[in-house]
Amino acid sequence: MATRLHKIWTKCRRLWHCLRQNMGRSSRKMHEDLHTVAGEDILKYICDAGGSLPREKMGKAMRRLNLNEATLAAAVGRLALAGMLTVGEQFVLTEKGKEAGLKLIRAHRIYEQYLAEHSGYAPTEWHQRAHRMEHHISKDEQERYVSLLGNPLYDPHGDPIPTDSLEMAPALHTAQSPLPNTFWRIAHVEDDDADIFQRILQTGLAKDAVIHVLSINGRKFSFCYEGETFELPTSTLGALDLLPLTEEEAYAEWPAETFRLCHLQQHEKARIVGLSPACRGALRRRLLDLGFVRGSRVSVAMHSPMANPTAYVVRGTTIALRQDQARYILAVPN
Repeated sequence: MATRLHKIWTKCRRLWHCLRQNMGRSSRKMHEDLHTVAGEDILKYICDAGGSLPREKMGKAMRRLNLNEATLAAAVGRLALAGMLTVGEQFVLTEKGKEAGLKLIRAHRIYEQYLAEHSGYAPTEWHQRAHRMEHHISKDEQERYVSLLGNPLYDPHGDPIPTDSLEMAPALHTAQSPLPNTFWRIAHVEDDDADIFQRILQTGLAKDAVIHVLSINGRKFSFCYEGETFELPTSTLGALDLLPLTEEEAYAEWPAETFRLCHLQQHEKARIVGLSPACRGALRRRLLDLGFVRGSRVSVAMHSPMANPTAYVVRGTTIALRQDQARYILAVPN
């Protein structure tokens, strides 16, 4: 009996020893992965900032990337030893570091474009999901996404996507400030500040949207967009890059009487002029397949008791749409 217990005890000790070794290896692997991801995040951040970053701005980078001082210091040290980063008063990427940074930016923006066009995730989720995936997408996976998306030059916010040879399309960032009673096209929407980005999304603004700025004062500005008038804090303008349009150019694209289809009343008729730039992915493809295309005539067949959904007649077919779907269809009175 004692011999049997001794054998069992010996096996348990061996099992425990193996388990501790495996746990140690897993812990070291997780530690290494953490520093690898942190290093890649720093590379991409500095590359996106133009390839160099003053030492005093590393604190902001640390907060933005959610890193502590120890992790930041270890990651910077690894990058310097790997010949990707020179450290001094300026943190400057070497050619090797720039190449690695551009590859990460390419992976991030390709995947973000994929999420915008082929997933049901909200725009507020695109960046964080792409941020997590950029470290794991293989080159073959990237090329499949690129082929599916038609080799896009810009991501859904308007940031340029580096090509396979790491060439970059011209950035759409502008420094122009709008004046009252002027027309603008949104070339780029910055999503760094989550609160500001959320407020922009609530109005339906997106890349390629055309707005008519009505007034600007110290605290807010008002604008007309898709037939509705909105107000946003002037601080929001810092997240929008705008390209000027003439009145003729703006109205040639979206006539002055354009409105969202969700406002069409029963017995009224309208003509579709297009879909909102904010309408993307599966919903956009579905609405086009259902016949909500430029030039189609549409009318309201009936409203549900709560006015949501509404039955619309388009191309001889009655189709029920919720308000959050019909708002993306733009029309003019027929």
